[in-house]
Amino acid sequence: MPGGAAPTAPPLAAAVHALLSIGQTPLGLADILRALNLPTSRKAELRTLLHGMALSGALLDLPAQRLKTSLGLPDIRRVRVTTVYADGTARGVLADMDALPPVALASPPADTPILLPDDLLLARLRPSGSGHRREAKPLRLLARASSPIAVTGAESAQEQTTALVVCHPRMQATLPVYPDQAPGTLPNPGTIALAALHQTGSNSACAAIDSTLGRADAPGMSAQLSLLTHHAPVDFPADAMAQSLDGQRMAQAMQDQPPDSGRDDLRALPFITIDEADAHDFDDALWAEQDEQGLRLIVAIADVSHFVPAGSALDMQAHLRGTSLYLPGQVVPMLPPALSDDACSLRPGLDRACLYMDMRFTPQGTLASGRIGRGLIRSAARLTYEDTQAALEGQPLPACHPIHALPPALLPTLHHISTLLDKAAHARGACTRDEEAWRIGLDATGQPVSFTPRVRLPAHTLVAACMIAANTLAATMLARLGAGGLYRIHPVPTPALPRPMARYSATPAFHDGLKLPLYTHFTSPIRRYADLVNHRVLATCCESGGMACGPDTLPPISTVSQPPHSMATLVPHLTFTERRATEIAQDCHNRMAAVFLASQVGQRVSIHVMTTSRHGFWVRLTKTGTPSFLPWTSFANSTDAYDDSLHDGVAPRHSTRTQSGTVLSAILIATCPARGTVVLASPVHAC
Repeated sequence: MPGGAAPTAPPLAAAVHALLSIGQTPLGLADILRALNLPTSRKAELRTLLHGMALSGALLDLPAQRLKTSLGLPDIRRVRVTTVYADGTARGVLADMDALPPVALASPPADTPILLPDDLLLARLRPSGSGHRREAKPLRLLARASSPIAVTGAESAQEQTTALVVCHPRMQATLPVYPDQAPGTLPNPGTIALAALHQTGSNSACAAIDSTLGRADAPGMSAQLSLLTHHAPVDFPADAMAQSLDGQRMAQAMQDQPPDSGRDDLRALPFITIDEADAHDFDDALWAEQDEQGLRLIVAIADVSHFVPAGSALDMQAHLRGTSLYLPGQVVPMLPPALSDDACSLRPGLDRACLYMDMRFTPQGTLASGRIGRGLIRSAARLTYEDTQAALEGQPLPACHPIHALPPALLPTLHHISTLLDKAAHARGACTRDEEAWRIGLDATGQPVSFTPRVRLPAHTLVAACMIAANTLAATMLARLGAGGLYRIHPVPTPALPRPMARYSATPAFHDGLKLPLYTHFTSPIRRYADLVNHRVLATCCESGGMACGPDTLPPISTVSQPPHSMATLVPHLTFTERRATEIAQDCHNRMAAVFLASQVGQRVSIHVMTTSRHGFWVRLTKTGTPSFLPWTSFANSTDAYDDSLHDGVAPRHSTRTQSGTVLSAILIATCPARGTVVLASPVHAC
């Protein structure tokens, strides 16, 4: 170029990455050289470059199987730490493939002397050996879980001035105390403090106390600690709050007005919501009738996408959280309360925007047709599961109860449809096993005073059957659109993974638990980001008057187009936030149980066996559902209690009482509200 410098070619690494980021076809060295118009003489250079890019993590976010396996690149993955053992070794899960078995981390990376749960690492997987857990060599720390760290004082007299116990229940290693820490500032056992992590050398780190929060058994501390140790965002920034108030004003402007263009007016239909007694975020409403054409069911879902534009501050916060968190006496919502409890909530007597699934079923419960559209509804009544069950059983309800204003046939018709759907689910072999759930009663100060197993009523099945029908139809429509969405899949058990968990996927696959070829999450957009994402995709088909879907329009999974790359990268994040929400709820439960059981230390408690291991029983207390561990050494005649040669792993003398579900007796030795743990011993060894 006359009068100026010649333009420089982009670096080869950038050009290679740009090429690999677009497209789905697997590429080899010759393919890349050809696409970049490079001579074959640079093949060795390209191989070296790709090897270095793999080790640096630059290839992690490429589409699946973008590079041919014949290249022999190192298997580099992101690993999220789940457990840190007392000797500093750790276990983790593949952050982008959480469904695979855990990996063992032999040592921290060179730049990180101490690992913490939820740390994100770049690691190189070693070849898997038959019968052994796969190992990974950490390369470097990608993201530290958080700082400060919640700690408490050590119970051991020898460690009380030298070590701090991390309040995370999956952090077994202690943290050394900062050398210059004043002895009087260290927390006592059971007192919660916040500490900052300081690296004191290439292979050592310690913790310095910043502030004190209070006692672990103080009211509200169980929830606060559970949120803090898992680094869950709680407060919303000002811009997201301002946008939520704008959404609240938008909802107020809809009241008693004609629906917007493109929305169907469904306000004349007496929709009902059925939820827990303490719920405020009503995602879904139901209406049904039986006419000469058969059974008709409409499931109306809050149109959250109308109030949360993609890329907005609200959307970024919803994405960060992934899901709402439900703790005893407290909710940490995915969206600010102005939306989650008001503008988006299908509250009775108020006009609310919705997406709706209008479904018709045959007398046998088979879907005859379905249609999605945008609508405006006005819920006629807010019912609880207990109200609904009482009405279905013919029990009297107070004269002022809103159920008396509903059409007499509404609940019986909903029950009839759900019964047909439930029978169809049983016929195809769907799993109906419910997860164990507990209701924790709190006193006026917020302290736990009771633990009661939640009873699943037929009314729960009624709602669940209707939601599964709507979610299944939504998955069918997502597949027909081929525009990308998030599916809910459940792999078939294998010997390597006998208990796979349901998870999100950017590509459709079979849901083994429900025995459905396609399934998704669509019915809870107020509390789950995956549902909100799917709403945005499906809302596009409503702009032209909606989409109809019959029983013969289900496309073969192999013909469904590949999802956008952004959907594939969203999956591991939502898998992580879902797991985090589950762990926060369980940890809060365990901490409250430790507070509740503190007055019963020294007493006999009942436990039931969940599984056995080489070292003892994993058990749950029948009184609170609290998990604990009872080692073989707690029992008399424990020599050779575990025998690897046996199919169930338990010696004959113990087999009659160590089966899963067996009820045993133990002595409660201690509780730790800071970590949510309990210590048990057998009655004969309790002294």
